[in-house]
Amino acid sequence: MQRALAAVVLVSAVGSPAGAQTFDTVGTRAAGMGGAFVAVADDASAAYWNPAGFASGSIFSLVLDRTTVEQTGTGLEPGTRQSGGLVAIGAPALALSYYRLRATAVQPTPDGMLQAETLTTHHVGATLVQSVAPGIAVGATVKMVRGIVSAAVDRPASRDALLDGGGTAAAGQTRFDADLGVMAGAGPFKAGFTLRNATAPSFTGLAGRGEMTLRRQGRAGVSVAPLAGWIVAADMDVIGSGGPSGVRRRMAAGAEGRVQRRLFVRGGASAAVSGERAAAFSAGVSVAATASLLIDVGVTRGSDRAANGWGVAARVGY
Repeated sequence: MQRALAAVVLVSAVGSPAGAQTFDTVGTRAAGMGGAFVAVADDASAAYWNPAGFASGSIFSLVLDRTTVEQTGTGLEPGTRQSGGLVAIGAPALALSYYRLRATAVQPTPDGMLQAETLTTHHVGATLVQSVAPGIAVGATVKMVRGIVSAAVDRPASRDALLDGGGTAAAGQTRFDADLGVMAGAGPFKAGFTLRNATAPSFTGLAGRGEMTLRRQGRAGVSVAPLAGWIVAADMDVIGSGGPSGVRRRMAAGAEGRVQRRLFVRGGASAAVSGERAAAFSAGVSVAATASLLIDVGVTRGSDRAANGWGVAARVGY
C-alpha cells in the first residue's frame, strides 16, 4: 500500500516520461535498416511507418511483427524498455492494423529509490491512401487508442523488474488519433514524410494525476534503388522522440538487398543529432520460406545509452 501511495505521489510530482515511446519501437525490417524506412515502407508495416507507402507497395500485404528496444542504463541512471507488436493487412488503397506499444521509463527519486512509469497503448487503425499527382500519394491511419498508465517505486536492485513494467495501474482511457504520411517517387528515387500521433493524445495516471502524453513524432526520409533488388535509405527526425535523457532527434541510414533467390540481408546505423549522441548499429536477414512468405529477424546493438533490441516478423506479399 505504501509503495502504491508513493507511486501516486511521484507520478504527480515528476515529469512524465511517456515520450519514451520512440518512433522505432515497431518494425523488424525497419530496425534492421537502422530505422531508415520512411521512404521505403512498401509492406503492411507502412500502416505504422508511412501510411502513404501502400500506394507503391504490394497488391496484398500482411505483416506479423514483434520487437523490443531498450536503453537500460545502470544503478540510478535513467533508462527505458519498450516493446511493440503489430498485425497489419493492406492493399494499395486501404489497410487495417492493430499494434500494441509498451514503454517503461525509470528515473531516480530524491530519496535514492527508482520510480518506474509505464504507458501501454493499444492502437486499432484503418489506413486510407490517395494518389494526388503522378508519383505522389498521401495517406492517413485513423486510430482508436486505448492507453493505460501504471507506476511503481522500488530499490535500485529491482531495476530489471521495474523495467519489465507492471506496478499500480490506472483505469484505461480511449482516445482518437491519426498518423499522416506522404510519399513521392520518380524512377529509382523516393522521398517520404510521416507525422505520428497527430493529436498528441494524453492519458491520466493514478488517482487522476500525472498525465502521460504521446508526443508528436515527425520523420522525413529518402531512398534509392541503385541496383535491382537493392535499396539504400536515410531518415532524419524532424520532431524528436523521447528517451531516458529527454527528447532527442535521430538520423539513420541503411541498406537492404537480395543476395540469393531466397535470402535478403540488411544493415544500418543511427545516431542522435541532439541530446546524448549515442550510436547504434543494426543487422537483419529475411528468408523466403515460400514465394510469398518471408521470415525476418534483426538485432540492434549500441552503448547502454543507445537502443539495444531484437525483432522477428513474418511477411506475406503478392
